[in-house]
Amino acid sequence: MDEVIYKAANRARVALTHGGKTLVVIDGNKMAHYSDEHGLAPLLTLLETDALPPRGAVIGDRVVGRASAFLAICAGARAVYALTMADEAIDLLGGRGVLALWGETVPYIVERDLESRFKLDILLKDVENPAEALEIIRDYTKNT
Repeated sequence: MDEVIYKAANRARVALTHGGKTLVVIDGNKMAHYSDEHGLAPLLTLLETDALPPRGAVIGDRVVGRASAFLAICAGARAVYALTMADEAIDLLGGRGVLALWGETVPYIVERDLESRFKLDILLKDVENPAEALEIIRDYTKNT
């Protein structure tokens, strides 16, 4: 891992753990975007508004499952740091050449009720195409 990615991932970790942020986008040596919103909404909004920096940024998120991993891939992330990352997200990101970094891993992401598996990740379990995943994510978020 090159030094620029390591430093960006560390900035993301600090912003997520001590800065109260839920999503950060680090472009080179600067924080290009941050959010306090929960869920997929902040990253999806950035994708929808073309507000992301050019490809190659580091995205930091509190929780990354399959859906978040697909959004990061669509965003052209070079690396993704998560406080908690699902095993399937690690595999998906790595398979697409995106470096995955995490504080802890879990087998899968759960809903806010902490009992059931995150429904959107279940819907995406057999999807491999990022564009197809993005459409499913868009439809799901419009209807929830």
